[in-house]
Amino acid sequence: MKRKGIRVAVLMSGGVDSSLAAELLRRMGFSVVGITLQLWDYDSTGRNPKNERGCCDISNQIDARHVCDQIGVPHHMLDFRKDFMDEVVHPYERTYLSGATPNPCVLCNSKIKWGTVLKKAAFLNFDYIATGHYARIIRGTRSVRLEKARDLSKDQSYALWQVPKDALERTLLPLGNWTKADIRREAEKLNLRTAKKPESQEVCFIDDHYEQHLRDTYKERVAEIGEGAIRFRSEKVLGKHSGFFSYTIGQRKGLRIQDGNGPYYVTDIFPDENLVVVGRDMDLFRPGLLAIQTNWVSFPPPEKPERCSVKIRYNDPGYPAIVFPEKNDRVRIRFTHPQRAVTPGQSAVWYRGKSVWGGGIISRALTE
Repeated sequence: MKRKGIRVAVLMSGGVDSSLAAELLRRMGFSVVGITLQLWDYDSTGRNPKNERGCCDISNQIDARHVCDQIGVPHHMLDFRKDFMDEVVHPYERTYLSGATPNPCVLCNSKIKWGTVLKKAAFLNFDYIATGHYARIIRGTRSVRLEKARDLSKDQSYALWQVPKDALERTLLPLGNWTKADIRREAEKLNLRTAKKPESQEVCFIDDHYEQHLRDTYKERVAEIGEGAIRFRSEKVLGKHSGFFSYTIGQRKGLRIQDGNGPYYVTDIFPDENLVVVGRDMDLFRPGLLAIQTNWVSFPPPEKPERCSVKIRYNDPGYPAIVFPEKNDRVRIRFTHPQRAVTPGQSAVWYRGKSVWGGGIISRALTE
């Protein structure tokens, strides 16, 4: 790839990964500009991210600017607070209030970083955007593939499944072949301000537990939901809940069931009935799932059912399964062996080898 004169907007969160991503691209000969996003609206919410570690925190913006000064590249701030609220925060809140469990980082990637920001970067005459994500983009003669990172313990390809293919074509991921340990060592060698900075938390915009955030923000809706029953396998009532949005599939703690017969786990949430169902650990296993809002990333959908590996949460190793494409951007997944805690609202991502084949939002778990 020709590099001299190629303008790259490096999205810098103030962490060590994006800091080194900017430096590596600068070394390669690209014309690098550090871009930090102002996403969280402190003025209207009066809230700061928990422990000041989230990517929305002002101190991280200062760190990013300092790193850019160290490596000798320009740094700019872009204000996307309204877009972030509309595209990430409000959908996050509505998903919980619908009885599902959201994944805001996936939304932020596709809607903000590879959505609004990419459009702005094109308007400002940048050729590419780049981030510090641990994943690889393999460029062919006609198309691109998204692949797992070399360091599988840090692989973030799962969180990028919703990024459109044409956006990936305008993306650079310089950390894909690095390990986290090597990144730390290189940053320390360069004496970067962020070299020893700890990992940021996953959800950057909630300063309390999400339940309290919802209670503060949606007081009327929460009062309307009110209390409901907690049932054992949809039969015996074991207790009451003060809002089904407080629970997620697989949850064990916080159920406040004191019949001495535990442990119990949340196995189903039925918002229309204001019902939370609990069961034993064995009751959490499901043979498959239905996914909606699918995006086919590295390869087109198959014409017939095909084998793949599926991740249903970020830290999953991936499970053998068969993918069945359906109409209206839906996919049915059948696991070779039932899997635990298939959670509506979370992402299911299917792989062909190391490549992200596609992904979707889990609509429901299959029961048979």
